[in-house]
Amino acid sequence: MIKKIVFLGGPSTGKTTLCETLAKRLNTITVAEYGREYWLAHQVERRLSPEQLLHIAQTQNRWEDEAIITASDYLLCDTNAFTTWHFALHYHGSALPQLNQLAADCWSRYALVVLCGDDIPYDNTWERSGDANRHEFQAFIAHYLRQHHIPHIHVQGSVTQRCNTVVEQLKLLPAERYRVSLNA
Repeated sequence: MIKKIVFLGGPSTGKTTLCETLAKRLNTITVAEYGREYWLAHQVERRLSPEQLLHIAQTQNRWEDEAIITASDYLLCDTNAFTTWHFALHYHGSALPQLNQLAADCWSRYALVVLCGDDIPYDNTWERSGDANRHEFQAFIAHYLRQHHIPHIHVQGSVTQRCNTVVEQLKLLPAERYRVSLNA
């Protein structure tokens, strides 16, 4: 049985780096951010359609479900349907009903939600939307998690500090709660 961990945060908050570093430390795998790959291949004027965003969330969930088979104890997920829903709100003002539902339902998929802090330098690459957007996204995510009483931890500092915080929190997770069975 595998515990799924999801990493959230605004752009350039170290989610991918933290996932990959923890995967090595915990001898497991990550589920990459499908939305990033899809966006790079399909964006038009830095935008995706509402239908494309729904496709991203559905595919992200499928990738997670498929990856459980090869994970070891933990499956580290670099974002989730909530993130895609947030992009829909940000760029279109609303999301398709199916994406609203995927975002609302996604929290039960994870044993631990990790909010990565924006206290690290912003990596200003062409596919990102700027440091101001990073802080706006970060504030939205943190507010949403609090407002909806979604249990989560907030990690800050160096990659090592962030890893140590997550590993310590993993030790505190109940043995059976939120586990995903390979037979499910």
